[in-house]
Amino acid sequence: MPKRQPNPYITLGLLAIIWGSSFILMKEGLKFYSSYQIAAMRISFSGLALIPFVNWKKLDIKRSDYKYFIISGFLGSAIPAFLFPLAQTRISSSLAGAINGLTPLFALIVGVTFLGVKFSRLKAFGVIFGLAGAVFLIIGHDIQFEFSHVMMAIVATLCYGINVNIIKQKLDNYPPLLVAALPLAIISIAGFAVLSYLGLNINVHDMQFIYSFGATLLLALIGTSISLIMFNRLIQQTNTVFATSVTYLIPIVALFWGLFDHEKILYNHFIGLVFILGAIWMIRKDK
Repeated sequence: MPKRQPNPYITLGLLAIIWGSSFILMKEGLKFYSSYQIAAMRISFSGLALIPFVNWKKLDIKRSDYKYFIISGFLGSAIPAFLFPLAQTRISSSLAGAINGLTPLFALIVGVTFLGVKFSRLKAFGVIFGLAGAVFLIIGHDIQFEFSHVMMAIVATLCYGINVNIIKQKLDNYPPLLVAALPLAIISIAGFAVLSYLGLNINVHDMQFIYSFGATLLLALIGTSISLIMFNRLIQQTNTVFATSVTYLIPIVALFWGLFDHEKILYNHFIGLVFILGAIWMIRKDK
């Protein structure tokens, strides 16, 4: 009897909650640590967390595929892990989350241009609707930013767009756990090297340290390790554009997090929600 696959919409919703909360966690981490320390801790701890769950003695990997695991580690985790916290030193967490909505567009462009992914009108309309929804969500925010830091977030989403195509086209035959664990294990070496150079501030008597360290630990274990396994399974189960449509839901989660900071919910936010739900339906309809 074939193993039952998890409902892709449930997986999408859980990922939206996890990754939609990651920008708040980064913001909390930045109150005690530098952006480089947060990034190094994130990729180090996330890689370390998954090592016990893989049978490393019985890896069945083609020699030619190792390079794709390495590329996936840097594009899907390491580079964005450094770029997003650095960007958030000058842009808001809600804007960073909204920029994340570019990921499906980059995934579609890269797939069609370089990997021969079939282009369809319905999928293109879904991407456009999703982008429109992200724009509606950030309308009304008091956004201050520097162009260079916005570009850092955009480059991070480009990395995500390339990576999901690599996973779908080159690593589709491997278990989602391995596709998450091996790249993270590889880049965790770089993470620990950066940490050894920068040092890790520890002050158990400082409450801000406890909050920032706890937030960064959650970011690594749940926001990276567990979520990447879920995301890789979703890519293999559906398609790259549907899987990356989770980035359209991320600003919605960030918006509700904003309620705790007494931010106002405006009518345009509900318009954005309708656009995003329509985008996900169109992208999923075009299997």
